[in-house]
Amino acid sequence: MTEAVILIVDDLMFLPKLQNSLDASGYRPLTATNETDLSLALFSAPVLAIVDLFSQAYNWERLVRFIKGPGKKAVHVPILGFGPHVDLALRQQALSAGCEAVVGRSAIVSQLPALVQKYKWQPDRTRCAQSPPPLLLEGLRLFNSGHYFECHELIEEAWVAEKEPIRVMYQGILQIGVACHHIKNKNWRGAVKLLERGIPKAGRFAPVCMGINIAELLTDARAVHQELHRLGPEWRGEFHFDLFPTIKYNENTE
Repeated sequence: MTEAVILIVDDLMFLPKLQNSLDASGYRPLTATNETDLSLALFSAPVLAIVDLFSQAYNWERLVRFIKGPGKKAVHVPILGFGPHVDLALRQQALSAGCEAVVGRSAIVSQLPALVQKYKWQPDRTRCAQSPPPLLLEGLRLFNSGHYFECHELIEEAWVAEKEPIRVMYQGILQIGVACHHIKNKNWRGAVKLLERGIPKAGRFAPVCMGINIAELLTDARAVHQELHRLGPEWRGEFHFDLFPTIKYNENTE
């Protein structure tokens, strides 16, 4: 799965250099310089955000806090700031706002792949070795029995209770289940939207996490997504429900 990196950058001479470097390194660059675009970019489960601290076109500190503020869903996403190398006051301001690190403008170009590798978010594999919490387990059972609305209620409760980044996996599973619920109600746009949000979130924890076979879930979810696009947005007919995913999991991973 291609990992997404958010670029909070508006310099039209500088931005393409970063985009090309990320593309060449196998990452998917997403540009966002306002809260609306940033909110949409965060649905792609990015592994890093990079912000230009020197831009006067947007309030970079507000956008950093939009990601890193208390209670934010994407608080686990690291943020790398770049700007004038000698501006120590700006560097401290960025660190206080929530940036993990600040580098010079020249370094962000010449060392970008290495910097992404150094600072990007990596799932906690130790946590993945633990057993699923009871609410998540019951949600998985409901998912497999086709009770997607009830599954949503339980997994959302588990997601709210979970404070660690593994909650992103919970949300991804939840959104794939809600997509199936939308398909049963012939809501094409809702189903496509939820699959496109849920697949990258769950995908961050492939192939297996908490005994859950995420890799197979992704294969099945992508097949559903592909079939929806074959049918098209005007579809109001039948759907091959045998395409719906069945989540394989082991209740005792420890």
